[in-house]
Amino acid sequence: MANTASTQIEDILIDPLERVLSLVGQGVANAQRAMDLNSVATQTLLANDPVLKELGLEATWYHMPTVEVELRLSLSLRREDQIKDNKLVARKFRMYAAPFNASYQNNFGSEVSGTSQIRAKIVSIPPARRAG
Repeated sequence: MANTASTQIEDILIDPLERVLSLVGQGVANAQRAMDLNSVATQTLLANDPVLKELGLEATWYHMPTVEVELRLSLSLRREDQIKDNKLVARKFRMYAAPFNASYQNNFGSEVSGTSQIRAKIVSIPPARRAG
């Protein structure tokens, strides 16, 4: 396949929709984890300093109870055929998404009217109570 600018951009930016949404979720989880690790490090510092420990200082814990995400994407539906011994074994359709930005618009000649918006709300829930 030719290594044109548009195929390079497509290889980098276009992913199945489920992967795009999964990466958004992973980003939120990573941000929460970073805040937690910072609080643990702060609490450890406070606990190991005799003066600060005597003052009874505690680390501040931050929590993202809700994260609202709005993505503007160019969506496309692609057919994926599985062929074995020159016969069609399976056919499925998969939704692909690309972030709609100036590079995508210029390289693929996309119009704003052809984009979709996906709104997602990621809400934290407390862990399940342990029985017993």
